[in-house]
Amino acid sequence: MRRKTRVDRGPKGCEEAPAPLASPISWDDLSSEEQTALKRMNRGPGHVISQPVGERLVALGLAVERHNGIGISRQGRELVITVLLSAREGTRTEHDAP
Repeated sequence: MRRKTRVDRGPKGCEEAPAPLASPISWDDLSSEEQTALKRMNRGPGHVISQPVGERLVALGLAVERHNGIGISRQGRELVITVLLSAREGTRTEHDAP
């Protein structure tokens, strides 16, 4: 029997890793409230977001439920970082495409 590795277990504090989405989520698919919530969650724990926003972000795979509340997922973090870097560089990405 093989011992589970960190990759097999999923994100820390998460019971089970979320299923991958069929298509990637674009930044423009999110409301301004959802975008703000993701940016705040990217800064670290302790940010309060509304339950409907949290539930939608979890459903989209951009956040995960943890024992201490909702936290940003790997996919959510990648989306935020891509958008922030593209704004910094003044470039557009596939996440920004109309």
